[in-house]
Amino acid sequence: MHIRAWLPLYALNYREFYMKKLFYSVCIALCAITMAGCQPHQENLRFDLVPAVLQLKVGDVEMLELSVSTSATVVWTSSDESVATVAAGVVNATGIGVATITAAIGKSKASAVVYVSGSAGQTLSLNRYQATLNKGEQFQFVCKNTYGTELVWTSADPEIATVDNTGLVTAVKAGVTKVTVSSGMEQLSANVAVSHKWGEYKLVWSEEFEGTSLDLNTWNIEVNGYGGGNQEAQYYTDRNENLRVEDGNLVIQLRKEPYNGKEYTSGRIQTRGKKSFTYGKMEARIMFPSGKGSWPAFWMLGQNGSWPACGEIDIIEHVGSRPEFSSFALHTQQKNGSNGLNWHSGYTADKSMENEYHVYGIEWLEEESDGCDQIKFMVDDEVYATSTENLTYINQNAYWPFNQPHYFIINLAVGGTMGGSIDDSMFQHDVIMKVDWVRVWQREEID
Repeated sequence: MHIRAWLPLYALNYREFYMKKLFYSVCIALCAITMAGCQPHQENLRFDLVPAVLQLKVGDVEMLELSVSTSATVVWTSSDESVATVAAGVVNATGIGVATITAAIGKSKASAVVYVSGSAGQTLSLNRYQATLNKGEQFQFVCKNTYGTELVWTSADPEIATVDNTGLVTAVKAGVTKVTVSSGMEQLSANVAVSHKWGEYKLVWSEEFEGTSLDLNTWNIEVNGYGGGNQEAQYYTDRNENLRVEDGNLVIQLRKEPYNGKEYTSGRIQTRGKKSFTYGKMEARIMFPSGKGSWPAFWMLGQNGSWPACGEIDIIEHVGSRPEFSSFALHTQQKNGSNGLNWHSGYTADKSMENEYHVYGIEWLEEESDGCDQIKFMVDDEVYATSTENLTYINQNAYWPFNQPHYFIINLAVGGTMGGSIDDSMFQHDVIMKVDWVRVWQREEID
């Protein structure tokens, strides 16, 4: 092609290209302006949260989403983080109640309501589930009511504590009762303990072991080779060689001798059906023998029912294999020596506890701690261990049968599950347990 002919064509193509480019640029700009006009300003963004209502149980996690798509920063808040927390739209149910979850983009906001019930579906919760008051005092229970239903308050025993229709409790007299709040579909209960006021302890019974024989109006003498159900090695007899009263002491002597299929004899006495007590201070002045395998004890069993449901209070037990140690224990239907769950503790002296007198006892207290019973274990008037009734199972016999009469048992065993292996060299001297006295103090309640 000749150059003179080519130039005009080139110029024509360039002008066409330029015009097309300008046209497309204008179109793009117009589209951008149009689209910008279609987008709402961030401060005026209108949106909702989806879903608008959440019904959760404690521990549940749920996602809230915006009804529009945006790259703007979203600020999430909860009106009550004890009920529900939120982060990036993820709601975590933390407690029973109602909370409002809010999402904010600039000045624009949207909300969702979260109703949280308990893990088992409950919709009520109390500010307290236990209150301890003195007579005449008041306490205000507050019930968080997720769905705002009408509530009804009642007291199981208005003679101990009353409650009005707002949950205000008034203490009337000493004891323990339950206050219940009900929505008609669900109810919750709380324990209310009204404290006792006690006078001084007074001696109500004692056995001083005076004279020359055991008082059979008070004591029963056991005769058997049962071994207490603990694989003990002795046979209990009523012979003077094993059981006697002399020099102001009960004397129980453990002897190595064949007797009715056993290799050892000893003594055991108890007051079942003759003397039993509920609450008070129970003590005995005792001298333990020495000798590996010996197992003396001063303890109580419930007057009603069979073991372990009747309850067992081991005021003191000693084993000759640990001369400096003495143990305390409680046995119940749910927690006893057979299942290995029984409560137990002990006292370790600086020297042997054997062949010298010590005073062993308990202080058995009614509704002493938040309406729960307590038993304190003492050696020489010092408290070394305390067991308290479990508030969760208050007044449930299987867990705490220690609110009914118990009788005394005194015995000297050998071997068995606690006494352990027996060293017969101990019989080179007399193996004797002495009890100087047994005493019971109780106190009267002051109005």
